[in-house]
Amino acid sequence: MSRKSLLNIKTISKGLSLILCSLLMALQTYAQDTILVKTYSLPEKITNIDGDGRNLIVRTDNHLYKFHSGRFDDLKFTPKDNDRFTWISKTDNQDIFGTYSTLQFPESHQVNHRSIANLLPGYDQYNMTEASIGDLYFLAYNGILLEYRIHKFYSIQHRGKSIRHIYHDDRVRIIATYAGIFIDSVAEVYSNKPIPGTNFSSGETNKIDNQYYLNSDPIYQLMNNQWVRLPLKTDILHFKKLIPIGNVTYFQSTDAIGTINLKNYQVNKIITHSSQFHDMENLGNLLLLGNANGKLYLYDMVQRKIESIHIGSSIYDITIKGEQIILSCNDGLYEFNLKTKKSQLLFRHKHIIQSIFIGNNILFTSFEGLFLYTQDKEVFQIIENVEFNKRALSNWNQNVYAGSTEGLYVINLPQLINEILPSLEPEIIDESKVDASLIIALGFTLVVIVGSVVFIRNRNKGIPENYKTPKVEITPERIREDMLKNEQLISVESIAEYYQISRVHLNRVLKKHNKNTLELIKEIKKEIVLDLKNKQVPIEKIGQRVGYTSKYIKQHFLKK
Repeated sequence: MSRKSLLNIKTISKGLSLILCSLLMALQTYAQDTILVKTYSLPEKITNIDGDGRNLIVRTDNHLYKFHSGRFDDLKFTPKDNDRFTWISKTDNQDIFGTYSTLQFPESHQVNHRSIANLLPGYDQYNMTEASIGDLYFLAYNGILLEYRIHKFYSIQHRGKSIRHIYHDDRVRIIATYAGIFIDSVAEVYSNKPIPGTNFSSGETNKIDNQYYLNSDPIYQLMNNQWVRLPLKTDILHFKKLIPIGNVTYFQSTDAIGTINLKNYQVNKIITHSSQFHDMENLGNLLLLGNANGKLYLYDMVQRKIESIHIGSSIYDITIKGEQIILSCNDGLYEFNLKTKKSQLLFRHKHIIQSIFIGNNILFTSFEGLFLYTQDKEVFQIIENVEFNKRALSNWNQNVYAGSTEGLYVINLPQLINEILPSLEPEIIDESKVDASLIIALGFTLVVIVGSVVFIRNRNKGIPENYKTPKVEITPERIREDMLKNEQLISVESIAEYYQISRVHLNRVLKKHNKNTLELIKEIKKEIVLDLKNKQVPIEKIGQRVGYTSKYIKQHFLKK
């Protein structure tokens, strides 16, 4: 069995695939989200699609296809003068289906445009049609077929906003972004109206003496439903965090640690450093300070002494549970032993920026996705190819909140642990677990390889000619060349399938070239966007080419 990712998770509820209108309503609900996987095109423009929950048909002017797993299998079909659209005749046996054709577009098949506005790569159209198969959602749009995958265990809130921090208590939820600060008093409702006073945040929201403070370079206090800047008597500008310990409040800024009096606004520096401080946590009479220079600083608040321990990699985040100390670093996840003053590398990974405890397991974010490190020393990738932010990971009331550069991921924790995690296989298995069963595993692997070869050969028979696998060495330059030529290559999944390798193997190949898969794809897409823009191609057409909305292209590629 190959490693599964979240994009390969099979549907949990069969009912969701049978009622199409319920599916469209569900696209906006709390417990799921929908992501574009790839686009398909045929020599003739696609006029409509239809499905019955298991079968999907695709109609062009002169052909009718059954679509499955990237294949367009031509069905015996002769168009008549009085038809243009073809639909599935639903029967009790879903393995068998019939079709009928109409000249006019039935109103019953009209797509709810408002429900899918955020999914479209350009402007909506009157005669769009849709279908769903399991956790896949298909849309016939502008003569092409769009394939989406529905993730039922999480939703994305505040799309397009870079999320910096999420604060929770029994009264409110405060979501700090680079595009405003939002306060929610009802857990299920996410406000789109920012609180006035400041329009961005780069630090945490902290509650001290029943007052809310926002570290947004300066410090703001929430007063009368607006943020009011504190008149601090200091030259420090980049405040990131406040921690109340006893009667004293400590602050962490980019280049200093100290105390702050929130009544008279006096600020006292204790430690300054030329390298950036990334995080500060309290354990007993110690302040633990993570620094960009690869050192962990221990400040004894009683004796007022400081000790530095060399970790070797920039420390982005410190997480403490009891006496267990976890360091999220530039090159991996570490556990620090306070008694021996030594650290142990748990898992090597680039740019781990934050971690939290989920029971005895550790959930952590990086610039490449969301991962779970278990007490059995296994790592599972939960969400891939998403750039998450520092200080933006937390859990509250059975939900995990993970802030990214493109929105807030709200994850149903019980569903993740009980339903999703058992369907995944680990990224890395501890070598100490390898035993005599290795021989059996190798034999099984050989069988899988042989079976895969047969499967791939058979599958290629139903794939359009421009989608077959080239026998070339996979390099960033080759991927760039193929993406420029082939409009179907717009996602990690489509590129991996094009070369007939797994996403994991694709990532490994590019790592040998010091390239991140998602970043490389974005670089190439930006090149495509700028080239088409210079050729005065309409923005909606550019969106169709690269698989992004016009708004996203303007914000991320064309913004001056």
